[in-house]
Amino acid sequence: MVEMLRGGEHVQPPPLAAHWLLVRLSIELILDVADIVRDGGPILDPLYLTAVVEANVAPINQDPVLQQKYGGLNTPPPDELRRPVSINAIAASLGQPFETTRRRLNALAARGECVIGPKGVVVPTARLASEDYRRISTLRYERVQRLYHELKALDALTDMASDAGPTLPGLPEGRLTFDGPPVRLVNRLLSEYYLRALELLGRRVGDPLTGIILLGLGRLNLRGLTPEQRATPSPLPESFRTPARRSELARSLGLPSETVRRRLMDLEARGYCRSGPSGMVFSIDAAVRPEAQRLFHDNNVNLMRMMSRLNRYGVLAYWDGEACP
Repeated sequence: MVEMLRGGEHVQPPPLAAHWLLVRLSIELILDVADIVRDGGPILDPLYLTAVVEANVAPINQDPVLQQKYGGLNTPPPDELRRPVSINAIAASLGQPFETTRRRLNALAARGECVIGPKGVVVPTARLASEDYRRISTLRYERVQRLYHELKALDALTDMASDAGPTLPGLPEGRLTFDGPPVRLVNRLLSEYYLRALELLGRRVGDPLTGIILLGLGRLNLRGLTPEQRATPSPLPESFRTPARRSELARSLGLPSETVRRRLMDLEARGYCRSGPSGMVFSIDAAVRPEAQRLFHDNNVNLMRMMSRLNRYGVLAYWDGEACP
């Protein structure tokens, strides 16, 4: 099997038989993360903040020593290690207009969620050390841990040694060690994957918000699957899909009904979904297009890259150790 190179790391593409299973797991992961971070509120503001935080900690993400030092829930990186990010860069990464991004970030700054200075935007350490942020970070950590066990059950991680990753320069004995759950380390790697997945999808359908709406429709369509159907390693026929009302989709995502209606009309015009008397369903024709298959492939490689990095940092071994009696 040909290896894919991503970010200086060789990552094995998933086995073809697992392709559709990983796509479904990815949809569930992305939407679960979106639900966790919005915490019952609107979906867009947490997306902006996630993009800011991920850009702020980019220098830490590639440094094993810093990953270990600031990996635990009680060790948020100090402000001096955070790299400010421009409003323009956040707008570009999320596929949003600059003025819209500027207004939203200014509103978030007014609420104390971030700080906008001459060098750019930063989510300060004080915000990341708050009880609310710690709770959300823990839920995200537990969601990735659940994904790991799901992938193990699919035998999708056979090329990763769960007992030890490769040695890491600059660390004692070349390995990360944890005094407790590496919540912040896992959150940083999750944010990288989450934003990359939404960026790839946004390029295909228009922007990340439209992508989330399309994924949300897919999740509602698949809610009636049996465990056997959910484990099918192939596209599921539309007869397996449960139609969803626009209002139901809007409620599930915490979005205004009119926003969802407009985006779905555009997606339907481009063949991504179709409406009927009982509601809307994601179009299987759209899912088997060559461009959709490339998107799914790239997503799956990025998903496995996240798992590879978790293994490299010893997180998978830590989780396996927790599971041992």
